[in-house]
Order: sequence, then structure tokens, then C-alpha cells
Amino acid sequence: MEWLRKHPVAAFLPLQALLCFWNLGLLSPWGDEAITLLVVRLPVREILRVASGDVHPPLYYLLVNAWMRLPLGLDGAVQARALSVLFALAATVAADRLWASRLAERGRIWFLALWTLSPCLLLYARMCRSYSLQLLVATVAGAYILRFAAKRSWKTGAGLATSLTAGLYTHYVPGLAMLATANLALLRKRRFRDAIGMDTLLALAYLPWMGRLAASLGSWGTHTGTYMVTGAMLSEIPVKLAFWAMSFAMGEAVPDMVLMLGSVVLLLAGTLALSGARRERELVWIAAPAASIGFVGVARWVSYPFIPARMLFVFPFLLLLFVAGATAHRRAGALAVIAMLALSVSGVWCYFHKTGFRNKQYPLPIREIASYIRQSSTAADSAILVDSINSDPNAMEYALGPSRPFLKTDDPAAALAVARLLADRKVRTIWFLRNTHDLSEAQLDERFEKQLGAAMAVTIHPYEAFTPLEIWLMRAMRIRGRAAWFHELLEFRR
Repeated sequence: MEWLRKHPVAAFLPLQALLCFWNLGLLSPWGDEAITLLVVRLPVREILRVASGDVHPPLYYLLVNAWMRLPLGLDGAVQARALSVLFALAATVAADRLWASRLAERGRIWFLALWTLSPCLLLYARMCRSYSLQLLVATVAGAYILRFAAKRSWKTGAGLATSLTAGLYTHYVPGLAMLATANLALLRKRRFRDAIGMDTLLALAYLPWMGRLAASLGSWGTHTGTYMVTGAMLSEIPVKLAFWAMSFAMGEAVPDMVLMLGSVVLLLAGTLALSGARRERELVWIAAPAASIGFVGVARWVSYPFIPARMLFVFPFLLLLFVAGATAHRRAGALAVIAMLALSVSGVWCYFHKTGFRNKQYPLPIREIASYIRQSSTAADSAILVDSINSDPNAMEYALGPSRPFLKTDDPAAALAVARLLADRKVRTIWFLRNTHDLSEAQLDERFEKQLGAAMAVTIHPYEAFTPLEIWLMRAMRIRGRAAWFHELLEFRR
């Protein structure tokens, strides 16, 4: 019992493993996961070529490629997701050993409980994406930044250089954010030589990929295509911050009532985190620059539903600030922790029951949709059209397989191809997977639906209902489209 008190992670780690490994095939692979699964099938040389043309460094793809060679007898998506879970479990051990072990016993238990039951961490640890690997390298890098800034040594210097290099090869955002944070920590100590030496060493280690980093930074600077619910970059920032805060505090599978009650808890949690920041100044010098640089990096690139995933690497630092504030204010802190745990349990329950998801793309049953199409038609007597701007063509490509190709709405030749299909009497069915809200400038979805509807009868299969709160918000913001459902499979038959 005394050993368990000294090593409480031994009790929480099996619980986290159970939650994360349980039914890993619950959700269909969504777009970015499908890209991962398609890329890692390629030879190593091709993976490097694809990564060099993308905004994602190659380390994660190479690790998954090697992992998928193991004869585990698992479904491809499940096996790839299992590696992400292992990274998340390693991050748990690292967070406890390097960070939580410095807390008082009560604070350490609170930290591990909130970490283990976090529905946000559960969601992203079970995806075959690099999120949990980013979390792991940032957790380690942050600890080595503090250690090396406090005392120069070859051991801490090597640990810092290794973790920062791994971060840069994992993803540009956490890599650059933690690198900038490390430089700031050394410059605060006026250790200019150490900063220059560290940067030189990292530049040498990153030399093979430096050109791609420069190209990605250029792409980031010219990127303007991010969807915005408010229509303007500046007014979109509060939306992105709010969604990020919601995800970290209560997850992204949140019923309307829980979301409204959780907003009150979120205010208390934020107040305690600010209190913790006043007490943990050294930690603030890790959390603040990493979070600020990371948010600037991702906010320009992705729309609000995808902010939490890209910011997962700062989760341990923000959680530590909250726990520091909670332990300093015992009554308010205990109330906040209990409320946060209640929200977490609700989020975990909703996740496994696939209800209340705010990002409807995650639970969209692409696998079942593809299966229905295959069972109800053949490649010879049907065709498939996918909304390529507002839907998920990558997930459909993975789910359908190479035997069932499809047209994309943004293909300039798609309209002519659809006209030819309508003229071909052998084609009895045309399937059209679309988002109910057409965000394309040319209103492509509406045009294709009218074109097909003029020649064929349609049956609508709706997926992922919006909640009353979401419907009210969309009407208030005058968002066009059929409000009740997120996606539809339109089955056009002669």
C-alpha cells in the first residue's frame, strides 16, 4: 500500500489502458486517419516523398509503417490506433515521473485522475494520428527545458536536444513551439552561448528536412482557405478558443445540458488555473509561450473543430496549472476537481455511446455507409459522387477500397461525367454523399443534387443529427442548409 502511494500511476495506468484499448474500431476512420492508413501502406521511399509534399514531417508515418509490419492479426485501423494508445500511455508515465511527482500527494492524485479520465485525451489517443506522439515528446521536452535552464549538464542537454529533434520530426507546430520555449528559457537566464549551441545542434540534426520546413512555413503564411463560422479571422479567434477550452475541460461529446452546466465549471477551472499560474511561474514560462505559439500556428491553418487535436501537446502544462491552483484553494479546488471528473465521466460515456459529438465528422459512420453502397449496388450498374469540399472523400476512399472509384464534386470534369452517367441506361443508381451545408463558392452540392434529381428519384439517408442548441446557433448565424442533420447519403435510382 505504501508503494502504491508513492507510485499512484501504477493504479491509473491500467484504467487508462482499458479505456483506450477498449473497442478501438468503434469509430470509422475519418479523413486524416484515412490519409495515415493510405500513406503507411507505401514503401519507405514513397512515404518520404509524400511527406515532403505535405505539411507533416515523416517520423510518425515511418513509425506506423514499421508497426504495421508486426503480425498482430488486427484490422489495419485498429492496429494503427493501438500504437497511438501506446504513445499516450508512455506520455502518462512521463507526465507522472517528470511533472506530477513534484506535486503534493493530493495534487498528484488529482492530476492523474483528471488525466486518465480526460475525454479529450481519450478521443485523440485512439486516433491513428500523431497527436499522442506530440503529447509525449512535448511532455518530455518541457521537463528537460526546465532542467537544462536550471542547471547545465550533458545529460539534460542531450535529453533536451533529443526531445526537441523528435518534436520537429513529429510535427512542425509542437516542434517549433517547444524550440522557441527552450530558447526563451535560456535567454531569460542570459545563457546566449547555450541557446546558440542548442540551435546549431538542432539545425544539424534537422538538416535533411530543413527545406521542407521552410516550404511548410511558406505555405502557412499564404494559407487562406480555412472555414470560418463567423466569416472573419479576428472574430473566429474566440470561437476557436472556446472550442479548445471545452474540449480540454469536458471533451467533445457533450450533450447540450452538460455543455451549459460545464461552462460554469469551466469558469471556475480557468480561475484556478490563473491562480496556479501565479504560484508556478517557471511552469508558466513553459505553458504560455508553447500555447501561444502553438495556437497562432494552428489557428491560421485549421477551422475551430480541429484546434484541440493540434493543441494536445500543451495539455499536461495547462492541467498542471489547474491542479496547482486547485491544491492552493482546497475547498474550491476539491469542488472543481469533482465537477471536472463528473464532466469527464459524462464525456467518456458519450464517446463510447457515440452521442453528443460536437465535431460530427468523428462519429460519421463512413464504414457503414460504404458497406451499404457495396451491398445495394455494383460497380457496373452504379456510380458514386462525393462532396469533396464539405464531406470526407479520403475516408470514403479508404472505406470503399480501390474496386469502387468515385467522382469528386470539385473536379472540373465531374458535371460532364454525371451527365454521361445519366445518359447511360446501364447505370441504375447514383450515390451522392454530401454535407447538408454547402460551403462551396459555386454551390456545387446544390447544382449536382438538382442535376441528378431531375432524372432520378431520390431516397435520403440522414446521418448525425444536430442538437437543439446547434440548430438554434446555426439559425442565429443564418447558416444555410438543411439544419436537422450533418450528412446525407442521397440514393438516386431510376
